[in-house]
Amino acid sequence: MADLLYRSLRNEGCRIVDDIQYKGYRSLLLENDKLLIHLLLDKGAEPIRWLHKPTDTDFIWISGQGLVRANALYSDYQSSYMGGWQEMLPEVSYTSQYRGATVHRGESAVTPWDYRIIKDEPDEIQVVLTNSIRSLPLRVEKRITLTSGSGTVRVEETLYNLSPAASVEANWGHHLAYGAPFVDREAVISLGEGAQICDPITGESWEWPYLIKDGAATDLSIMPAPGTVRDLLYIKLAAYQYRVTHPLKEVALEVRWDGEVWPYLWYWQNFMADRDAPFFGRDYNIGLEMFNIPPKLTLSEAAEQGYALEIPAGGSISSWLEIEAISVTK
Repeated sequence: MADLLYRSLRNEGCRIVDDIQYKGYRSLLLENDKLLIHLLLDKGAEPIRWLHKPTDTDFIWISGQGLVRANALYSDYQSSYMGGWQEMLPEVSYTSQYRGATVHRGESAVTPWDYRIIKDEPDEIQVVLTNSIRSLPLRVEKRITLTSGSGTVRVEETLYNLSPAASVEANWGHHLAYGAPFVDREAVISLGEGAQICDPITGESWEWPYLIKDGAATDLSIMPAPGTVRDLLYIKLAAYQYRVTHPLKEVALEVRWDGEVWPYLWYWQNFMADRDAPFFGRDYNIGLEMFNIPPKLTLSEAAEQGYALEIPAGGSISSWLEIEAISVTK
């Protein structure tokens, strides 16, 4: 259906627009009465907009670096990072070497994705996005479903090993970062009972939401003053979901996912304290990112330590993610 020039167009119910470009990137628009989602197909199929219509709140934070046109100078993950949300595969920590290959951090986030429309009806739309990784014999497919009247987007993914003879390991997950206009000093993070904060450097752990250092307790569920320095942490969860609420905007975002595949929730905290590249003190944001590894193992390290996902020859693994926008009252 992606090549149909005269595919019918609707302006109500669930709908898809798939014949536009934005700043040089092929784009895909998914929409219903609650959400408008704009995906940049040529940039990892990442969203440039995830707009909650009832509150006019866009959940996508755009960094001070912003969106640049596709260019060979900005071909890696970090130099083309604009904030927001990216799918990370086959490496999530650093570009590194693995079994003779250079595996790029977030290769899936900087390369083009193909798509096909599975369902295009007023009550429900479904698209399947695909990306064939170049560094390793992997193909990822994800089915995105949006139904009428719902603020929930369902993402179902399968990672295929295209080698008929060799098993392949991978690091995989979702780099979800939040800042303006959704996250500021008023935002609050909620996790279920049993969540444990972990320091990947010291090995210390604490019960959410309080981190204890030098006898002082820091509540990590609330946002601190600009200039506050925080280290990268990760969280072990009993229930694989979290909610970020902005009570003044009367909106929350709840994320739920498959903890069998992505058991580690990284908590990145960047409150205008990083004075060097790439942020130079411009950005106030957090990241709540689900991965298969704790911070910040490379693929080779993860494979050696038993954290990497292993896809058998000719085999596959599947996972899922749900993102729900929720109207809340003060």
